Amino acid sequence: MKYSSFQGERLILLDPTDPRLRRNVTTWDRIVARLTEPELIALVVFCALGLAVTAGLFFLIPGFGELTASLQAVL
Repeated sequence: MKYSSFQGERLILLDPTDPRLRRNVTTWDRIVARLTEPELIALVVFCALGLAVTAGLFFLIPGFGELTASLQAVL
């Protein structure tokens, strides 16, 4: 069986880079990209909720500060 000659040839592009991609990415662009990652946003929201609950318990329960101090001494 004889194959066509065009199957063995490689296609060579004149400009292999995608023109839709930005080539000049600044440091600010990298920082914004890191800060808008979904995993980081989820972690920040989770930590903020934990901080809000802890602060609320400090103010709502009068002995919560002493309870956390005794737990820290044990651990």
